[in-house]
Amino acid sequence: MKKTLLLLFIVALQACSDTTVQLPTDDVDKGSRIDSKLETNAVRSSSDIGTGIGVDTDNSIPTGIYFSNKKCGSDKTCKNFTPEKIDGKYVLFKNQDSNEAAYYLLVKDNAYYLYSLQFLDEDYSAVGSWSQLKRIDEPDLSFEIETIEQVMGSDYMGSYDNVNINNKLNTLANNSGLLEIGSLLEGNKIPTHETIKFIHTNDGYKVDCENYIKKYEEIADEFFKKNMAVGFHFYYECSSGNVIYFQDVNKLQ
Repeated sequence: MKKTLLLLFIVALQACSDTTVQLPTDDVDKGSRIDSKLETNAVRSSSDIGTGIGVDTDNSIPTGIYFSNKKCGSDKTCKNFTPEKIDGKYVLFKNQDSNEAAYYLLVKDNAYYLYSLQFLDEDYSAVGSWSQLKRIDEPDLSFEIETIEQVMGSDYMGSYDNVNINNKLNTLANNSGLLEIGSLLEGNKIPTHETIKFIHTNDGYKVDCENYIKKYEEIADEFFKKNMAVGFHFYYECSSGNVIYFQDVNKLQ
């Protein structure tokens, strides 16, 4: 029961649409200040991505932005999704129907970041977050996530650090409903422990769900006793027999 308590809240999010959304003027101004503060962490312009920087080997992923463009169920039927782009920048947009989770993988300057937008609990609370993936010393695409930076949506996850949570989540992303891919906004830091392994496909990568569930089961009891989240990102899809695919956004245009 303890293993599954957290995960009962995770449901999927509707696919990103092609709808163009304009940020309010105040949010754009705030965004400029944030972008200035995080200049070293900003995403390269879309024209720079996919220019061959980086080497695609069995244990590396080239520089770029990758989107969860396809999900296949246990019955082998698949759904295709389109990334959301506003003013030339990719975003997670929480004002969508709550049906499918959406993810971006950002690879920049030999660093890896995972952005996610999910709907949690029975009220379908939209939660946007980002995490840095740390490479595991193995000859494959295995990563660890130690913390989740929740920057959009105030919900039960704040129980891990419920002191002044509203102020901690008073960010551009939370106010505008948009989380820009590449922005490392400070939010509510949630301790977790995930092992994520990616597998090469013909046109991108997929999450190794078998490995993900195996690693989850190895540590779930221990981390729940410590009041830490486990399996925050892909547990719902993987435990339901789904497969999550990622592809370079440039190939989806």
